[in-house]
Amino acid sequence: MKIAFASTDGKTINRRFEETNGFNVWEIGTDHAQYCGDRSAITSSRIQDEGNIARAGVVADCSIVCSVDIGTRALARIVAQHAYHLKTGAEMPITEIIEKVQGVMQGNPPPWMKKVMG
Repeated sequence: MKIAFASTDGKTINRRFEETNGFNVWEIGTDHAQYCGDRSAITSSRIQDEGNIARAGVVADCSIVCSVDIGTRALARIVAQHAYHLKTGAEMPITEIIEKVQGVMQGNPPPWMKKVMG
């Protein structure tokens, strides 16, 4: 499954969804994690909801979108594309989240994750 991380440095989840200019995307499985690249989420729109639509579009193929925080309108955009949002609440290493998600995948994942995993 693909996970998008709101990050400015490629190492840490350190941005709110609405404020990020880019996402660091990883493909992960139960026993592997592979960096897939960065995706620009820079938008020229000053209207916040239009920016949220653009950001959500950039990560539309990701099953999980991870950021420090997210507003309700932005969250609605993520949910509308059948993705799950993971809010860290504080800056956190990307590798830590990858390891936690892999632990869930190896154990008893929730139904939505089982569906994504096939």
